[in-house]
Parts: sequence; structure tokens; C-alpha cells
Amino acid sequence: MGLGKTTAKHLLLLLNFIFTLLGIVLIAFGIFVLVSAANNNIDHGESLAGGLIITLGIIIVVISIFGCLAAIHESRKKLIVYIISVIVLILLQLILAATASQGTKDGLSGSVHDGFEELWKYELKEPGALAYYENWLHCCGVNNTDDYHRIQHDIPRTCCKDRNCQIVDNIYTEGCQSKFESYLSGKLLMFSVVSWILIIGEIFGAVLAWMLYSSVKNESRRNLRWM
Repeated sequence: MGLGKTTAKHLLLLLNFIFTLLGIVLIAFGIFVLVSAANNNIDHGESLAGGLIITLGIIIVVISIFGCLAAIHESRKKLIVYIISVIVLILLQLILAATASQGTKDGLSGSVHDGFEELWKYELKEPGALAYYENWLHCCGVNNTDDYHRIQHDIPRTCCKDRNCQIVDNIYTEGCQSKFESYLSGKLLMFSVVSWILIIGEIFGAVLAWMLYSSVKNESRRNLRWM
């Protein structure tokens, strides 16, 4: 036994309201990624990812608002357009989720490694090129503190807690490349989790929209019989 028209309508409105909020959260997260990318010196596609996340968030907000209007007006045409839009959105998110997963497996170890290799060349020419990452990620060198020992360079203060290298325990031992890869992996994982939550919710939303469409259609047929 299916849900009644009123129940399906109210659930669809509630679900699309939640989707609108999640879309706004995605837009904010995408802006955060873009701002973060602007402060980084490594080209690892973070700007592109931020742009895609913002675009996805905007699409979700637009479709969700349209879904609310379709439910309020109980318009069969609008409900069909909404269902088709949600299906297309689900396919788009599946592609993005797969891309993010593939990026975790392949992209990080490649582009990030190349980026830090390039950054280390700058460090050799002009000490301090890694300072931003060492301060931010609490790391030292590309791989570890041995990077500085190999070039007979004193460990910079940015490699130490409170910039005090006199205490051995204050020295960060982990390299910046691995710390940065972990940072990016966390972002990709967060995006994948949110995407799957949205996909599951959108499938439920499409089902609710179809149930509401069927209820409105059946109600119209009954009204025609009585005319």
C-alpha cells in the first residue's frame, strides 16, 4: 500500500528542504576548497574540485527548490521534470564520486609528489619555500627532517612547535608530502560520503515524487469520471 497524496507531498517538501540546506553546505565547502587552493603552491586540481563542488551544490539547490514548487502546485508536468532532473543528478554524482575515488587511488601519489618535488627545488634555491606547509601541517621537509640533513641545512624553525627547535620533542618528524596527501584524502572521503548520502536521499525523493505524481493523476481521473 502506497503513501497517501498528502503524506507523499509533505515528505517530498521536507526532503527537498533538507537537500536545499545540503546544497548550500556543498557550496560553502566548495568555496572553502577554492580559498584553500589559493593559498597553496601546488597544482593538484583542488581549484577544479572546488569549482565542481560549487556547481554541484548550485544544481542541487535549484532542483530542490523546483521540487518544492512541483509538490506545492501538485503539477504532473513539473513532477515528471523533477524526477528526470533527479535521475540525471544522481548519474552526475555517481560519476563525481567515482572520479573522487579514482583520484584518491591515483591522483594524489602522482600530482602531489611532482608538486612537492618542484617545491623542494625552490627550497634549494631559496630557503623558506616549504615554510607555509610546515607551519600549516606541522611537518618538516618533503619526506622528513633528513631532507635538510642531506643538504647540510639546519632544520628551520617552521619545523618546530612554537618555532622552538632547541627541544628535540618539538621537532616535527613527518614529511609534508604525506601530511598533505592525508589532508586531501580526508577532503575526498568527506565529499564521497556526502555524495552517497545525497544519492540515497535523491532516490527516495524520486520515488516520493513518482508516488505524488501517481496520486495526482489518479485523482484527476476520478474527477473526470464524476464530471
